[in-house]
Amino acid sequence: MPDARPQPPTYPHRMTLRVRYPEADPMGRVHHGVYLQYFEMGRTEYMRARGVTYREMEAAGHFIAIAGVEVKYRAAARYDDLLIIETWVKEVRGARVFFANRVLRDDGGRETLIAEAVVGGALLVAGGQPRRFTEEEAAVMLGPPQAPGTAGR
Repeated sequence: MPDARPQPPTYPHRMTLRVRYPEADPMGRVHHGVYLQYFEMGRTEYMRARGVTYREMEAAGHFIAIAGVEVKYRAAARYDDLLIIETWVKEVRGARVFFANRVLRDDGGRETLIAEAVVGGALLVAGGQPRRFTEEEAAVMLGPPQAPGTAGR
């Protein structure tokens, strides 16, 4: 996997969510495993903003299988915190794609870094064989979001 420290994004996608009660452990903090779900939500919306939905990819017989995750936890998030999930593509190489994520807490106009990650995936076709990203697919993955109203459903 590339360097685990996410570099400043060129075209980040940002989404917000509020921590739900079942996502917190008995100490009131977001359980470490929940961050993987947040990263998945970020990847899904990152792709949607570029006019590609996972549903459409899967219907076409293409899948992104997660091959590795490296997470650094920096601070705690708690029930009812407002979080910002920031996602961008760091690199597309062959059949591999590396997403970077940051989870930030909105502290009333100030953002606190909670966690950062690099998630590596492989493009697979039905049957599980890897397939290289085409130049066009890589350009979409690395490029800016589409104009508002033109992204996937």
